Amino acid sequence: MTDKITANVPEKSESEGASTAEDLKTIVESGYDAIAPTYLAWSAPRPTTTRIAYLTKLITLLPLGASVLELGCGAGVPSTQLLTQHDLKVTGVDISAAQIALAREHVPKATLIHVDMMKLTFEPESFNAVVAFYSIFHLPREEQGEMVKQIVGWLKPGGILLFNLGTEEGDQIRDDWMGTKMFSTGLGLEGNREMLKKSAVGLDVEDEVAAEKVGSMEVMFHWVWAVKKIGDGEDGQQKNS
Repeated sequence: MTDKITANVPEKSESEGASTAEDLKTIVESGYDAIAPTYLAWSAPRPTTTRIAYLTKLITLLPLGASVLELGCGAGVPSTQLLTQHDLKVTGVDISAAQIALAREHVPKATLIHVDMMKLTFEPESFNAVVAFYSIFHLPREEQGEMVKQIVGWLKPGGILLFNLGTEEGDQIRDDWMGTKMFSTGLGLEGNREMLKKSAVGLDVEDEVAAEKVGSMEVMFHWVWAVKKIGDGEDGQQKNS
């Protein structure tokens, strides 16, 4: 067994002025803190089929003991649980302390970090895979491409990035989302693809739009499966790294 992967997480400074981006993230953080048990009770019986299909595909391609980073792990159900059940070394990150507390109950084998994903630092080539389900669209639009660039550096050659985005363009602040205020945003489908061209340099990218049942509604999500190139542009599908 290798040592656990560690992240350098900066201390919060009371003197830092709150930017618009930080204000939006505070909405997300406090919102999920307020509804963490309610959200888990609502979402757990409603597994999203597209996510499970992609996760299953990912697990079949990863070697035993592979390192996986999950950005926006929430309460750890179902994604973090599924990954840890297959003997993968999982690091889960969430901006909500309440969500991380629940995740510690559900996935004690995972390394769990309470932090804004944009403030993470890892050594280059730390992970065999990075996943982010229903989380990157909570970042302000100007940070989404920067997040993808960071992930490219953290992936090992042949490593896989799996995440989803919204398909609509623009900011959305809901005053009563499951009883709390919540922020999400999107670049739109073509904006997402332009962002990936600029930010996912060094990855072979495949994408699709798929509908998911969210309560009584059908919502479209933009799914991205990207593999980090090996060496001089060779395609990577890892099984032995």
